[in-house]
Amino acid sequence: MATLGLRLYQKTDPNSDFAILLENKKTKNSLLFQAGTVATLSQPETDAVRSDHYGRVLDAYGCLGVLQVCPRISWEGENTQLYLVVATKCVRVCLIQGSAIYRLQEIDIVSLHSMRPSNYKPQEEEQWIKEMKKLLSNESFYYSTAGSGSGSGEVLDITLCAQRRFTTASSTDNRFFWNRMLHLHPKRFGVDCDQWLVKVMCGSVEFSSIYMNNHSPKILIISRLSCERAGTRFMVRGVNDGGHVANFVETEQLIHIDTMDDLVLSYIQTRGTVPLFWEQPGLNVGSHKVRMSREPEISVKAFQKHMRFMRERYGRQVVLNLLGTGVTGRSQGEAALSHLFQIQHLNCPWSKDSPHIVFDFHQECRGTTDALAKKLQPRIKNEMETFGYFTSKKGQVLSLQRGTMRTNCLDCLDRTNRVQTYLGLDTLSKMLEYLGVANNGVIVQRFGNKLEEMWKDNGNRISQIYAGTGALQGSKLIDGARSAARTLQNNLLDSSKQEAIDILLHGNLLNNYLAAHSRSLLPSSFLYAPISVLRQLCDLSQQYTSPIPMRVAVGTYNVNGGKHFRSLAYKHLSLDDWLLDCRKNTLQSSMLTALVDTTPEEEAAQQSRVPDIFAIGFEEIVDLNATNIVQNTQWSENAASWGKELQKVISRDEKFVMVTWSQLVGVALFVFVNERHAGHVKHVSVESVKTGMQGATGNKGGVGIRMVIHNTSMAFVCSHFAAGQKEIQERNNDYDTIARKMIFNLGIPLWAHDYVFWCGDFNYRINLTRDEVIDNIQRGEWEYLLQHDQLKISYAEGKCFKGFIEGEISFAPTYKYDLFSDDYDTGDKQRIPAWTDRVLFWRRQYKKDRDNTNWSPGCITHYGRAELKQSDHRPVLAVIEVEGNVVSSPSLNAAYESVVASLGPSDCTVVVQLPEEKVHNLPEGVDTDSVFDDETLGAVQEAMGAVGSVVLVRFVDNRVWFTFSDSQTALKAVSTSPLKVCGQELEIRLKTEAWREQLDQELALCGDTTAPLIDEDATLMQLEDEDPTFSLRNMEGALEELYLSQAVGHEQEEEEENEVGELQQQPSRIPPSRPTPSRPPPPRPTPPGSTPSSPAPARPQAQGPKVMVITKSTRAAHSSEGPPQRSVAELSGPPEKPARPSRPVVPTHSAPPSQPAPPSQPAPPLQPDPSSQTVPSSQSAPSSQPNSQESLQFPSSPSETPVTSSIFGGSLSSPPDVQPEVKRSVSPFGAPPPLPDNFPPQVSSGPKPTSPPQPAPQSLPPRLPSRLTGPQPIPASSSENKNVSTDSPPSEPPPGPPPGLPPTLQSNGPPSVPSRSLPPVPGRTTAGPPPVPNRNLPPVPARNLPPVPPRK
Repeated sequence: MATLGLRLYQKTDPNSDFAILLENKKTKNSLLFQAGTVATLSQPETDAVRSDHYGRVLDAYGCLGVLQVCPRISWEGENTQLYLVVATKCVRVCLIQGSAIYRLQEIDIVSLHSMRPSNYKPQEEEQWIKEMKKLLSNESFYYSTAGSGSGSGEVLDITLCAQRRFTTASSTDNRFFWNRMLHLHPKRFGVDCDQWLVKVMCGSVEFSSIYMNNHSPKILIISRLSCERAGTRFMVRGVNDGGHVANFVETEQLIHIDTMDDLVLSYIQTRGTVPLFWEQPGLNVGSHKVRMSREPEISVKAFQKHMRFMRERYGRQVVLNLLGTGVTGRSQGEAALSHLFQIQHLNCPWSKDSPHIVFDFHQECRGTTDALAKKLQPRIKNEMETFGYFTSKKGQVLSLQRGTMRTNCLDCLDRTNRVQTYLGLDTLSKMLEYLGVANNGVIVQRFGNKLEEMWKDNGNRISQIYAGTGALQGSKLIDGARSAARTLQNNLLDSSKQEAIDILLHGNLLNNYLAAHSRSLLPSSFLYAPISVLRQLCDLSQQYTSPIPMRVAVGTYNVNGGKHFRSLAYKHLSLDDWLLDCRKNTLQSSMLTALVDTTPEEEAAQQSRVPDIFAIGFEEIVDLNATNIVQNTQWSENAASWGKELQKVISRDEKFVMVTWSQLVGVALFVFVNERHAGHVKHVSVESVKTGMQGATGNKGGVGIRMVIHNTSMAFVCSHFAAGQKEIQERNNDYDTIARKMIFNLGIPLWAHDYVFWCGDFNYRINLTRDEVIDNIQRGEWEYLLQHDQLKISYAEGKCFKGFIEGEISFAPTYKYDLFSDDYDTGDKQRIPAWTDRVLFWRRQYKKDRDNTNWSPGCITHYGRAELKQSDHRPVLAVIEVEGNVVSSPSLNAAYESVVASLGPSDCTVVVQLPEEKVHNLPEGVDTDSVFDDETLGAVQEAMGAVGSVVLVRFVDNRVWFTFSDSQTALKAVSTSPLKVCGQELEIRLKTEAWREQLDQELALCGDTTAPLIDEDATLMQLEDEDPTFSLRNMEGALEELYLSQAVGHEQEEEEENEVGELQQQPSRIPPSRPTPSRPPPPRPTPPGSTPSSPAPARPQAQGPKVMVITKSTRAAHSSEGPPQRSVAELSGPPEKPARPSRPVVPTHSAPPSQPAPPSQPAPPLQPDPSSQTVPSSQSAPSSQPNSQESLQFPSSPSETPVTSSIFGGSLSSPPDVQPEVKRSVSPFGAPPPLPDNFPPQVSSGPKPTSPPQPAPQSLPPRLPSRLTGPQPIPASSSENKNVSTDSPPSEPPPGPPPGLPPTLQSNGPPSVPSRSLPPVPGRTTAGPPPVPNRNLPPVPARNLPPVPPRK
């Protein structure tokens, strides 16, 4: 057992400042925590302080650090509270290399701002404290200390593997340093964290010692879970913007024999989820529904970051992809995910020498792991021998591991555990050969049994962390119970666990407006600087940012369930009328184009500029029936087909890629960005809020999507409020509920963004009778109707959308129409027409903007509706000009240096002392103690109090230390030196004069400190030269290349199955088939409410780099000369750069690489085409004519074989059925504060009366033509093409002449879609179809079954 080496005391005097004293019982030194500061006290000081009304609280084994928490939403982290975290129970796992490794079992959290009462009860603590204790007490956290027999006192750093400790690394690997945030606060006050605090790692440490001849080898399996993207199973999936993946674990298998010259044998391997943006929404029971949360184009940058990190820090890679490849059933979603994984791998330059092996574990192994040795081991044998393992003796490195196996399945748990166990046991046999005991069967069996048992325990602990239960082992009874427990844990209980993980890793960066603003402007390492530094950097953002104009198009449409969008009567119209040509059609139909005061050049430029961002919201995208409401639909085929069609329509002039989309029953929101901005999108998250039946159901509510584009944060909200003519207060309540509860990941509230765009069916009506409204509509009296608009009235009263801006409404009400008609509701209810469908936006005004006369909230250049008649609503679109920000890194660094220089040290402490020359010239018999008598000390305290607020005074070594409330006051105090009091001249200096270097050390705690596993030649890692700038790859081209490289043998096999005598032997042009090892799901049937969409326009493909992809071989007949070779597809591209070692290569104990396999039989030649490629194949298809070769003619351009990689289309779509949602993680500290008052007011201007609406032809969503047949008359509308005034809005729009109309949008029409050329039909000898050959089947022999004996 460990020793209780720490004792905790608290100040019990209620009349003095509260303080906590942490004493080291061995050294008698202590740490004093008082008024937000930390001081290190010597033994005499400790005794003096402890005697001043201090009482014992508890004893502890170790201290994890100080936790900084914002208990509620704060603007700048000003209400941060501090808590001391200590280990109260632990158990020693092992003693190795002079250090003891402990497992945490219980912790305690002590407040540093309030006294713990004598009748303290843990069950009465706050909920977040209970969750933190539960998290850190689940026996998954470890730390190490110096062993009792260690003379040097050096502690083994368990965050580092043996190879990094011996070769390249000298500092802790921050990826596995889970309590690094807890070290920040003590480190800022100069505390020696290595002496006082422990470094905690999350994962597993399995230890065993066995007997081997005259030695006792110690065996360890250490699994280190990364904290860069930590979370629970269904809460955290895929990759983040930094390239870190969920459930990333580095596992080390280590053998240490101290009696054999301190011999160390080490082998590491890694696991991690697929590095793409994907998730599993809704309730996951049984089958796992995978949905891609971002388009492949948006994932490219993060994917490349991850693969580059793995290549640089772990050497060469082999990707073992264990995902399923079935096109139906449970593995359907896995197949689509695996397929996209392979596509991105082909496109990544950092994967050119990293084979990607697709191994469907369930299909190949079928419940047993015996197939791993037969099917998987031959495919990785060469790499396993090349990579080797690490060996050291007497502190000298003998061999290095030169690469790692990266294994993944869906969760990286059960299947990954079994494969990693096999790889570990396979490496063990090589280690035993090195030890010379491979021929001793008893020792080999002893090692194997023990290690297999340790691997099983290791898998259980990793699964416990991520999924809440142990790993599945193959037992039906145990696996069934664990699967049921996982379902309950992951779907219902993991949200609170996720909150605890976020608090541990992010601290006061949660629920913080300042931190949210800093995330969009500053690098991630800057976020852990002191609050004062972040505040100053954000205030000075104009010094290092440049404005860029951005155009945002926001649309809303209530599609009434989408039941009437397949009408053939209106198939000639398109969504172009709404999303692209709405402005142009409005100007043309109003016949006021001549009044636009713009030059032809300006008008053409305005029309040619497409939006940078599209945000399109829908209401009632599915029927609001009981089934959809109860199931709380978060994914539907109807929404998926709408998203696919939207992307096609808006990509008419320039390509747009989808960022993400979100759905809550009938409300859906889609966000697209222009392709040129796709590489600058980050921090994307979604959230939803229910308001139906007081928040219980999702038939009413809102969905939100946030993102940072370049360095501007934006939030988009689409909502559906309560219906009814008189339910005004309910609608206001719906707005308030969504505004308060719309809190995104990391506690980011809605109002922490630079811009908020809000659209939807708000259901605000007009307080007039139906006849009055109809009469004013016919006369175009929009101004009079708007005076009675409920939204305008509630806005003027400050009850909703405070500070939001809406464009001028100069179009007819959008609700409610008869279907396929221009007549308002003529049914029994005869509802009053109203502007229910609206678009508003808001811009946050910072302190720095209040004195800026050029600041503008934005400019609405178009606000109008379109004449699509398949619903009882009309769609609305607003085009808004906003100002974005782009950060200049050199300017940011310069601003950071100036801010740090002006703020001073983090400890806020100065030292008052005699000058050094006077200390040496003191008279004999006079010492420095006599200088600071009571009178002098009192005068010094009075002088320092006049400078600023003093929180702590200490007398240390004949010097007086003064700690102020902030660092700038400390600099101000130094400026008063020398201080003359009581006839003495005293010197004032900073306690930490090297505070600039100390701040760098603070930031390094949260930076990238992972050292490379091996030092490779620099020329090997210069892959950036081949791809110096980030460019979006053509996903369709990569998909086609993948098909071509993997399916040649399979296609030949299918061709030979046809009747050779019926068709002429000639090349046939066919589309590439699906790869055998990873088949995506087949295209889904068209859902109700949409029709199949036409193929997207083809785009030129970029040639990918030369990549070797090892895939599962298709079954084929092999010759008897040798075993079948594995299939290797080499895609042509730039040649690889040769690796040149920069230093002598350390010998390895692994066998030399085997000779390369003989070249496989080449694939049949393609048609001569410069753009086509010949793909070699290692397999020959069975043929009735073995001496003949058949040429296959593949498409040479993407236009001939359009392949979609959209998350909505074809083989890459998600499953249609999604169960009810899981309650998303909500901040434990409640809702954000009320909306601030610094909002730009709304501006209204007098609308121009126009003619009543004219009937127009109808438009069709999904499966619609992509261009307009001709201009259609719609109600006239107008808007202002100038900056909106910031004056307070009048209660009514002022009368006056109509404002100038903005220039129209340009309609260039859709690009032509190239037709697909079909293979020529062979000539026939007869006019009719070819005769079907008769097949004479042999008779089936009768089976004589024996009689069944009677049962006794």
